[in-house]
Amino acid sequence: MRILPTSAFASAVLLSSLLSAQWTPLSSGLQQIRSITSQSGALYAVTFPTGVRKSVNGGTVWTPANTGITQTNGNYFVESVGVKGSFLFAGAHAGIFKSNDGGASWTNANGALTASNQVYANKFFSFGNELFAVFAGTIAQGGGVYRTSDNGAIWNIGHSGMGSNATVYHITSVGAVLYACTSVGIYTSVTQGQSWTPLPSVNYAVFGLAASGSNLVIVSTFGLRYSTNNGGAWTDCGGTPTSLADGEIITFDGKVYAIVPNQTGCYRSIDAGLTFGAYGTGLSAIDAISLEEFFADGTKLYTGAFTDIYSITGTSTTVNTVEASGPAAYVFPTVFEERFTIVIPEHMGTRTLILIDAQGKEVRRMEGLEPGEHVVPRQSMAVGTLRCVLMDPISGHPQRVGTLIAR
Repeated sequence: MRILPTSAFASAVLLSSLLSAQWTPLSSGLQQIRSITSQSGALYAVTFPTGVRKSVNGGTVWTPANTGITQTNGNYFVESVGVKGSFLFAGAHAGIFKSNDGGASWTNANGALTASNQVYANKFFSFGNELFAVFAGTIAQGGGVYRTSDNGAIWNIGHSGMGSNATVYHITSVGAVLYACTSVGIYTSVTQGQSWTPLPSVNYAVFGLAASGSNLVIVSTFGLRYSTNNGGAWTDCGGTPTSLADGEIITFDGKVYAIVPNQTGCYRSIDAGLTFGAYGTGLSAIDAISLEEFFADGTKLYTGAFTDIYSITGTSTTVNTVEASGPAAYVFPTVFEERFTIVIPEHMGTRTLILIDAQGKEVRRMEGLEPGEHVVPRQSMAVGTLRCVLMDPISGHPQRVGTLIAR
């Protein structure tokens, strides 16, 4: 949620731009857009404090979709909306609600989770078979991350390993690794959020992370930064502010886009995050300083603001990937009975091998593996699929090697 200063509003309305548009307004008639998602061709937007709106014609006409969501003094205090399969989820001050009929009706799915105007589901992310709800507020206050694999019937803690003083802002999936951006740094998970490990190189607030080519790019309290070694070290990006109190970042159409809380509003990088340029034309002055979140839907990138929703059209949809900087590690045979072999190339140095089963549980860990071939005996591993991950013991950065089948 962005807080728009009165002084900033007064000065912003005096500004105008004669440059050609980069962003196109939907002229939606909506205000204070907090969150956007899509399902089955329909767009859903959270407008505060009037709740969820739905459009089936690309954002031209919007209708309320709040039946079943708790109303308070005529208002629907909804902060977020997300999708998992056939279900929509809405995060409100009154709790989490879900809908399996396209928003026609909602039922409470909050269970025992904290629900207030300070602690609520601020964002939703779908990774694998699970939906993640990221809450506003510190973990000690009841915030943090919660996971469900049964559409909200049961919520499990998803912030084990994080400090109680942490506020989680965002989660990004890069290959088999989840990155959680928090008020105290970055955490990584190779267990689908069951446990998290702090990234040693970052001990300051990070609001979001994106991957572009072989780089990781973050928006942080020290501005936009990039890493070329999987988070081992960070360098300031060129052309951006160096002190931020908030922000969002996404990779879309082969480029990196960032929201920052200033009068430019949006920046774009076309070189994998090394440098950025202003990318705010088309945004009204008041909306440039009140951009909320990004949402990518196919070849469209959306962002919500104070008075409207804006979009740009790309030529392709980008998936976050991190490419190896040298020969890749590999395993053989991928289907095994008694043992398999992992080969670690020289440039990778010493690594820790982690095997994760289909439920996201760690079933084997082997530390201190030097470059070369290592035979791994099956021992007590059960039949099933295993993800093979190598972790750098110094940076804590994990890298997926491949998938194995024990039969």
